[in-house]
Amino acid sequence: MKLVSILVIVTLNGLINAQLWSYQISPPTAILERYFKFLNFIGLDKTPERTDTASEIPLPTTSSTTATSTSTTVPPPQFESWLEIQQNTSFRAILQNINQNGVIVASPSKQNPNYYYQWIRDSAVTVRTLISYLEEHHDNNTKASHSHSQVSNLIELYILNNYKLQRTPNRSGDFANLAGLAEPKFNVDLTAFNEPWGRPQRDGPGLRAMTIIQFIDYLNRTDGEVIHPELQNSNYIYQKIIKPDLQYICQYWNESGFDLWEEVDSIHFFTSMVQLKALQMGIRWSKYFQDEDGTFTTKLINSFDVLKQHIENEFGFVSFGFDHVVESPRLLDSGERLGLDIATILAVIYAHENDDKEQQTGEPVANSMPFNVFNPHVLNSISGLIIDMRQRYPINKNRFGVALGRYPEDVYNGIGTSEGNPWFISTSTASEFIYQFIYNLQIQKSNLVIDDTNRQFFQPLINVTGNEYTLEYNSSDFNSLITKLVEYADSFLDVVRTHTDSQGRMSEQFNKNTGFMQGAKELTWSYSAVWDAIRWRKKALAI
Repeated sequence: MKLVSILVIVTLNGLINAQLWSYQISPPTAILERYFKFLNFIGLDKTPERTDTASEIPLPTTSSTTATSTSTTVPPPQFESWLEIQQNTSFRAILQNINQNGVIVASPSKQNPNYYYQWIRDSAVTVRTLISYLEEHHDNNTKASHSHSQVSNLIELYILNNYKLQRTPNRSGDFANLAGLAEPKFNVDLTAFNEPWGRPQRDGPGLRAMTIIQFIDYLNRTDGEVIHPELQNSNYIYQKIIKPDLQYICQYWNESGFDLWEEVDSIHFFTSMVQLKALQMGIRWSKYFQDEDGTFTTKLINSFDVLKQHIENEFGFVSFGFDHVVESPRLLDSGERLGLDIATILAVIYAHENDDKEQQTGEPVANSMPFNVFNPHVLNSISGLIIDMRQRYPINKNRFGVALGRYPEDVYNGIGTSEGNPWFISTSTASEFIYQFIYNLQIQKSNLVIDDTNRQFFQPLINVTGNEYTLEYNSSDFNSLITKLVEYADSFLDVVRTHTDSQGRMSEQFNKNTGFMQGAKELTWSYSAVWDAIRWRKKALAI
């Protein structure tokens, strides 16, 4: 009887914390009817439903067969069809969260919780997805298309807005000493957010620089031009917007700040890695523009070298007795956390997603980024999270891929503190990481060695006996493992599929007991993470 009472209390607690949105529970017929309407919309219907940014940009049609709305016995879309539908849904949802002036809203939620702000981090991550969209759809026919030009316009508006935000005095500082560049969020009207918050957040300048450099990289590769008259050209963007962020990193890389979850003031792996990546990308463009006759390039190289040295050896991200990356070493030292955090995996996929392109440019080995997808400590980080959360979250029972949260010790429930839950960002990131692993393994055409340092990651997929096992590239065993890795990555996206609503909408979290969505609704970063994961799946399978 006592056990039953405990289970009832746990379930009720989950239902109380879960936000049962009006569209989460619907009769089967209504769900199917909305699904059929959605298929018709993205495949056939060209009439805009609203006048926001999203309705102005037509989505690519899916390969799924459109069902008739008169049927109520058609099963829900299978996984492959769902992927195509959800990627389109996610992209449209991203656009719906971008205002006409290019301000990227983290979520339309204005209470419980209020996420109706523009975060420097969330915005940069989102624009990376928009740039990837341009890259994936770039050819001579699409370059001049309406959707292409509209997405490019939104990106340029984002860049222009950040020129203004960089120069907006705020509680982190101002532009004169560059300290204000680490302000984490602003109001949607481009004014400073002046209430108490976890500040400074030093990943912002790095992510913003990475994103805007990626855009001018894209323009350079495709012979594109800057269209907005206030932005003038790529050199102007570099000098006025990218360079201040790079200067900020050179000045403040060794200072503590709040993590991407806005909870802990310390040195963090995620922050350091995106700072390092921004410096690496900035070196190339400072050379291109011959900035300060090479003086600034030298400054960037020196900062890159010393920061890389600290990441690899000084900051404590690799700690004796631990086989995974320690995201925030101070918390390990204090006994508050063991260091496992999905932020580590986000850092790796952001820092290494363009490794193949950079290798083609002949980037010096000395300028290479550490901790790639093959690094044993990185592999043990993702596998450690999976092992922990397979047991931690009741909804993960009997699952291959599992629902992942931010870190094991998490207590944020989306509104306040009680207990942590799985996040769509985290679960999608596991998929994207494995797809990137597959892609890089295939593109490098190298053998795979499984030994004691990385065995944990492969344990769900292959039984390895002995101290070391080598799978020769393109051998039957190698190809069999690739197939299993794809299935493994797919299984995490299938968890996402299970917990989205009937129209593909996603919140920040879903409850670990009930599976219902909770926290900020329609979170832009959730949609971005899913779109990116599906993109990497296509890249991995295309090799």
